[in-house]
Amino acid sequence: MAEASGLKKLTRFDGRLHIFARPNSPFVWCGFHHKGRYVRQSTKEIQWSAAIKSAESWYNLKQAEILTGVASFGGKSFTFAAKAAMKTMEARAARGERSNVYVRSVKDEINRNLIPFFGTSSVDNIGIVQWEKYKSYCYEKNPNISRGTLHQHKNALRLVLNESYRQGWIKQIPVIKDVYNNEKIKVPRQWFDEREYTKLHQAIRVHKKTLLNTRWKNDCDELYDYVIFVANSGLRVGEAMNVRFCDISMHEEEDQIGARKHLLIRNIKGKRGTGDCRTMDGAVAPFLRRVESRGVKNPKDSTEPLFQAYHRDMFNSVLDKTGLKWTKEQPPRKRDLTVLRHTYISFRLLNGASIYDIATNCRTSPAMISEHYAKWISPRMMKGLNRLNRGRNHADLLE
Repeated sequence: MAEASGLKKLTRFDGRLHIFARPNSPFVWCGFHHKGRYVRQSTKEIQWSAAIKSAESWYNLKQAEILTGVASFGGKSFTFAAKAAMKTMEARAARGERSNVYVRSVKDEINRNLIPFFGTSSVDNIGIVQWEKYKSYCYEKNPNISRGTLHQHKNALRLVLNESYRQGWIKQIPVIKDVYNNEKIKVPRQWFDEREYTKLHQAIRVHKKTLLNTRWKNDCDELYDYVIFVANSGLRVGEAMNVRFCDISMHEEEDQIGARKHLLIRNIKGKRGTGDCRTMDGAVAPFLRRVESRGVKNPKDSTEPLFQAYHRDMFNSVLDKTGLKWTKEQPPRKRDLTVLRHTYISFRLLNGASIYDIATNCRTSPAMISEHYAKWISPRMMKGLNRLNRGRNHADLLE
């Protein structure tokens, strides 16, 4: 038994380190408080003089581990918490609360990037310090990594921390925030102006004729309808892939020009959960072509997806051939399928639609529309408003 048979106790480092004997143990023990948990360990020493030296060394080592973010005091490891978070996301996707595409992308971020770095670290030790170290690690691997990519990593990390908080593994969610120059963050979205969209439209038509008698004919037809449909509805890529025939209904209304048809898309599933969308009249024709080409007799009862393929590669091929893959601004910025949604929003702004109406129809915030779209309308783009006053509508370009 240790000296004093478990009755003796002393402290070091202004009372932060406790050295004591325990009943039924031959060794002297030591411990300290950390984030509401009492961390203790046996010194494996019977004599108090040797136990004090061992306890002080152990305490200094643990404090160094806390400062470097590698300490683990019996809390759940990041890997354990990450697996629980991924399981929760899969359950939400099964209930229709999250997009399957989004869940797969987040799981890929966690498995490929976060677990190899944070792995065995206790989840209650992860905060802004560890995030900054992770960013440095990413920059060492890839000096050209973009802010957008790091933002995706951060969102995946937050999902794990949120799950840890809900499970009671951490007492509060740490604040992980990057400080950037705001003027650099708020940049305009890439979109197709009137000339560029007309060029793209013609290029896809030529692409259809080129592959008319090949096995890619159906894909070309669907890509053509996909581009027009999304440019007239403003759907996100994931939302467009989740739209079913039964989610779409056709309506007709009178305006100054005459009777115009439009589509109402309900139960849109994607990044922001579920929502509704009222399309421009240009989305009607591609929808009817999809119904006819797929042989859908009763679209209201069909649960088949409107689009069967993810046309990223073919769309990129058309952009490369037409020289539209990169913007003309400096530095050049790359375009992808998301540009179709940006084109819809930009054309709606040029047609005089209110920011609030666009935000509601696109399932986003008015601040997002203002900062990334409306704020950047230049005098060159304002020519569209002059055309509108003369009876020319940018919506006509999207048909």
